[in-house]
Amino acid sequence: MTTSLFAVQEAVYGALTSSVALQALLGSPVRIYDVVPPAALFPYATLGDVLIKEFDTKDQTGFEQSLILHVWSRYRGRKELKQIIQTIYDVLHNGVLNVTGANAVSCQFQSASTTQQNDGLTLHGILRYRIIVQH
Repeated sequence: MTTSLFAVQEAVYGALTSSVALQALLGSPVRIYDVVPPAALFPYATLGDVLIKEFDTKDQTGFEQSLILHVWSRYRGRKELKQIIQTIYDVLHNGVLNVTGANAVSCQFQSASTTQQNDGLTLHGILRYRIIVQH
């Protein structure tokens, strides 16, 4: 079974880190992490959990991946958080993903939410995307 799980993560990471608009908000190099380094500067984004479901057609293997991205900000107010969420949306929704070893059929935005963490300083955005790949 080939799920393209890591290849999709690499494609999403590549699309986000190559965005000039996202570089303006998250620095250059873009602060998008799989594992957040100690003392990371805010704002930043992290790659989150993935749910993968297989669906096959008569002649192709396909997978639907539900990908979660997190955005973290300590800006006073939600402006920065919402700008980053919008920019990630602009890059990924209906965007082209170059997935090694598979054909990325679609990348669709599903939902976003924002919340304030218990520390009273940190704002957290959660984005969900549905990505379809075929082999």
